[in-house]
Amino acid sequence: MYLALLKELLRNRAAAAGLAILVLAAAVALFGHFWFPGDPWEMNAAPMLWPGEDPANPLGTDLMGRDMATGLVSGARVSLMIGLVSALISAFVGITAGALGGFYRGWVDAFLMRLTELFQTVPQFVLAVVLVAIFKPSVATATFAIGIVSWPPTARLVRSEFLVLREREFVQAARTLGMGDLRLIVTQILPNALPPVIVIAALNIAHAIQTEAALSFLGLGDPNVMSWGAIIGNGREQVVDAWYICGLPGIAIVFVVLAFNLLGEGLNDALNPHLAAK
Repeated sequence: MYLALLKELLRNRAAAAGLAILVLAAAVALFGHFWFPGDPWEMNAAPMLWPGEDPANPLGTDLMGRDMATGLVSGARVSLMIGLVSALISAFVGITAGALGGFYRGWVDAFLMRLTELFQTVPQFVLAVVLVAIFKPSVATATFAIGIVSWPPTARLVRSEFLVLREREFVQAARTLGMGDLRLIVTQILPNALPPVIVIAALNIAHAIQTEAALSFLGLGDPNVMSWGAIIGNGREQVVDAWYICGLPGIAIVFVVLAFNLLGEGLNDALNPHLAAK
């Protein structure tokens, strides 16, 4: 199944390009420290060296003389980790709320949908800022805040899938055989509802990376961790004299977010049976 999905993605040029960018970003995050092993906070050269000006600092240095390449590698690990974990939190909460509401309907569905609407009345970024500001800014706080504000679209999508699937013949047959509610939800309905959830999860990762960058830019990121948003925030006052300090992490964010969007569209094409039949 997974091999067939990979082959289908590789046939899609846009999805294949997105997948290639993500593989490169993951390789930088996992293995980049072998090429740039230093401390991203260490001041090891003259400040504001432009990329290519010093072979020891191929991507230049920031205002404090810190190596940009080392900072970008560290930022890749942090930004991708926050994006992935927050997307998992969002998926877990959204799937749980949507599955329970769509399966049981009635007052359970009404309560969960009102709760979903309550979260949607406040802009996601504003709510994330409030949550991070209330608690001590850290990677864990930012990850939790981003994940907990972005679950409503997943919940609504899963609910709509469950409302349709719970009436299908295979579910009724399993219920006739004495299968309990939890087993019905986990083994019968949820696997058939997952394809659109996988697509929206890829898009949630991209959104989470953008949100983390915005939080760090506003000074609400972990002050002890180097992320792409933190680099942009630290270099915003030198954007005229040394635009590369903001430009390089900004370009990295653009490419990674674009890659997740392309992958999400490719997954939608590959997992949508109506599109596959055309």
